Amino acid sequence: MKREHIKGFVIGFLAGIVLPVALIIITKYFGIHLLPNGSLADDVWERAKVVEQYIDRYYWKDDVSDQKISEYAAKGMVSALGDKYSVYYTDEEYEETMNSVNGDYCGIGATIRLDAGSGKKLIEEVQKGKPADKAGLKAGDEIKKVDGIEIADKSLSDTVAMIKGTEGKKSVLLISRIENGVTVEKEITVISEKIVNQSISAQLLDQTTGYLKISTFDNESVAQFEQAVQELEKQGQKSMVIDVRNNGGGSLEAVVEMLDELLPAGNLITEKIKSQPDKVYKSTDKKHFDKPLVVLINEKSASASEVFAGTLQDRQKAALVGVKSFGKGIVQTIFSLQKSCGGGIKLTTGEYLLPNGRSIHEVGLTPDVEVPYTGSEDDYGTKRDNQLQKALEVLANQ
Repeated sequence: MKREHIKGFVIGFLAGIVLPVALIIITKYFGIHLLPNGSLADDVWERAKVVEQYIDRYYWKDDVSDQKISEYAAKGMVSALGDKYSVYYTDEEYEETMNSVNGDYCGIGATIRLDAGSGKKLIEEVQKGKPADKAGLKAGDEIKKVDGIEIADKSLSDTVAMIKGTEGKKSVLLISRIENGVTVEKEITVISEKIVNQSISAQLLDQTTGYLKISTFDNESVAQFEQAVQELEKQGQKSMVIDVRNNGGGSLEAVVEMLDELLPAGNLITEKIKSQPDKVYKSTDKKHFDKPLVVLINEKSASASEVFAGTLQDRQKAALVGVKSFGKGIVQTIFSLQKSCGGGIKLTTGEYLLPNGRSIHEVGLTPDVEVPYTGSEDDYGTKRDNQLQKALEVLANQ
């Protein structure tokens, strides 16, 4: 098949011409057999031949790499499942995803987002004390070039891949920002280093109540959680508030280990997976938290954070304060495809059930004490945080 024919495939596929075309591309380019013998394979092949003839005769552009075609064909296959939580990852996306699960990576300590309206790549967040912060990058900066290369037509994942890399890698970013009402451009050199995500923060409120915030659940969270609880205990906490507001989830293994720190022996979570026996996770009673506990949730508490909060609620260990959570209680499994076609794939493979047998999915958690939030994001964890203040009232009445 000629190069220009193959390139046309992704355009036709993305326009929704026919899913089987993507299957043919993946079979050819990845060198693996995804289709069984029989009517489906025959139908795919016949459709592909017809589409190829039209592309060969009429399609005129030739500006998409073979690699990108095969990757987007794979993305289309998974997209056809109609499941927003299942996705095919390119090599760069897979690496980024696994970094977020592991909680450590080589990078600059900044989050970059794509502005949907303008297509600009903007610095969304800069972690204090990390390379981006040290170099002078700020939230809101627009990245225009990386090492002299224009990135306007680059994807977000390609842009990130150009910046991050092995420890010690230097990148020169041309950024645009507004200073004193004037738009200026600056070149900033930033050096990648190994970064451990700090997902746990803690403080003692009013000398009696520990406040522990979990921003995500990753493999680094467990040790940070244990250390934070120990520090609060040393400071004399008599009760604790755990905050999982805006926590979109993460690693189930981390959740199980952290619940084991809080609960006596008993069931935690049941994982129901296709064609397999139910898997029941249990707490071991090696440790447990024997003081009053409240968990803060909101509409952005999802997945692993809902499992965490819901298990504590079902086991009658903690009252939930806030508003109804997001409602994502399905199992996502990430499979590496590095040894076959490259990248990775995340598929919905099952469902979580809480200790009492209830499902979170598309239902969410209902707080024991419902309190809509009235402050700003800057007020979280302060005396202006009305949900936190209500949590303190609940603890005082226990």
